[in-house]
Amino acid sequence: MPKNPPEAIQAAREAYRQGAWADAARLFQRADAESELEIDDLEALAWAAGVAADDTVMLAALERLYTLHAASDNHEQCARAAFWSGLRNIMIGEIGLGTGWLQRAARHAEKTAPDCVQRGYLLLPQVRMNRDRGAYDAAIEMADKAITIGEQGGDPDLVALAGSLKGGALFRLGRIDEAYVPIDEAMLLANSRRLSPVVTGVVYCEIVASCCRVLEMVRAREWTAILTDWCRRNPQAKAFNGVCQVHRAEVLQLEGNWSEAFAEAERAGRGLRGTAEQSAMASAAYRRGEILRLRGAFDKSDAEYRLAGEIGIDPQPGLALLRLAQGRRTEAAAAIRRALETAGDMPRKTALLPAATEIFIACGDLDQAERICSEMSDIAALFGTEILARVADQGLGSLALARGEFGRAVGELTRAMRFWSEFGAPYLVARLRADIARGYAGLGDSEAAGRELDAAAKAFEELGAAPDLARIEGIRPRSKTAGTGALTERERQVLSMVAEGGTNREIADRLSLSPKTVNRHVENIFGKLGVSSRAAAVARALAAGSIGPGRHG
Repeated sequence: MPKNPPEAIQAAREAYRQGAWADAARLFQRADAESELEIDDLEALAWAAGVAADDTVMLAALERLYTLHAASDNHEQCARAAFWSGLRNIMIGEIGLGTGWLQRAARHAEKTAPDCVQRGYLLLPQVRMNRDRGAYDAAIEMADKAITIGEQGGDPDLVALAGSLKGGALFRLGRIDEAYVPIDEAMLLANSRRLSPVVTGVVYCEIVASCCRVLEMVRAREWTAILTDWCRRNPQAKAFNGVCQVHRAEVLQLEGNWSEAFAEAERAGRGLRGTAEQSAMASAAYRRGEILRLRGAFDKSDAEYRLAGEIGIDPQPGLALLRLAQGRRTEAAAAIRRALETAGDMPRKTALLPAATEIFIACGDLDQAERICSEMSDIAALFGTEILARVADQGLGSLALARGEFGRAVGELTRAMRFWSEFGAPYLVARLRADIARGYAGLGDSEAAGRELDAAAKAFEELGAAPDLARIEGIRPRSKTAGTGALTERERQVLSMVAEGGTNREIADRLSLSPKTVNRHVENIFGKLGVSSRAAAVARALAAGSIGPGRHG
């Protein structure tokens, strides 16, 4: 490099040092237009563009790097540029191009020293391929070879990438404690800022996704916070910010911060537009669908699930649970049965089993529900994690409740409730309280049942979980339920739009009314139903049949 580089190059390098990836890519391109970039700056352009999710610029820079290194017969650097070109092309769906580049990388790697780290990098696509087709032992063996090469060659990027992939494969085998050894090492490397920017983002996202897949939500919450902090320090890391927001939305939803979770999923969807992160875009749509379903906005939820499916992920179990909430039990059972039969691996199946238990119990197929609960218990024993054990307890408790085994049901459900209460998952706690109340009622303790119902109703109202509030109203003695017959047709129309999630101003626009008039209608609805919130009004009306899932979405 020249001792006194031009001003444009200086600005680009400074932007790169500051982590302003999109700015750095733009400035490097501007400098390149004035005078062709040298190799180090061209490589910086490739990584900056990659973090900023500008695949076209990244791949063009990598191809130029390859050409420059080929001209000087630098096989190690040729293998490196070809590897990243191949990997990124495969990730954006250009399988033929990607495979061609990886084959080229392999040819160059063969001409390097036996301990060249590029040989280790070329093992990584094979690790992913074996993991994705269920050959986990082969994936782990190859990952170990890559880790060894990375450690011997002093390449922390390779060690971290291979370690995160190895951990994910071990997770899928249920070897949770063993998986945390390479995962913790990869996280330490990422947090020490010893990794390149692209690899840092990949490692964070890979590890958080692996934790979520096996419901390791305690670690997922911890590491999502770390990933969020990294993204905040790197606001132009478009390739990873959207993925981070999807994981953050999942954690926020579990913690009961539904509005914030929905907003985060919306931001993720907007931020991922124009990128190749199709899976993350689909996951953002699925997360929005989940929150809308829980709030009772069924039409909007259906649309988000369909969008997720169109982009590229199976929107289950959410869509099956939506059909159940809509009263379409046959469709719900068929959907969840199909999803179980086509689940690609054990973690995917594990994520489906709790919903399957709920659906089959609702359909009255208790024998199938028992088989599902038994499978969930076996998986919980294999994985050895408390969270899966408590999920199994919840299923067993629900089944016992359906069979009238009230004492057993209360015991199983209470264990699950205590765990989720300590974790801080208010919606799951409220669902469990409602079921415990049914168990107490079956045992003849109406006072204890009433306390549990009151606690559950309060949580559902705070969350805005209208369908669950409606179920609470159905469980309570009829004397405690306010009547809804006094609602006028206009008030029912307004309340249906409230149930869809519409604000007073939005409702006013749709009905060609003034916001003041809509405010008055809402106040009248609250008074007639004896409630003090929008969620409680929707729940009371749903329970009484004044509005229904088919009428409000």
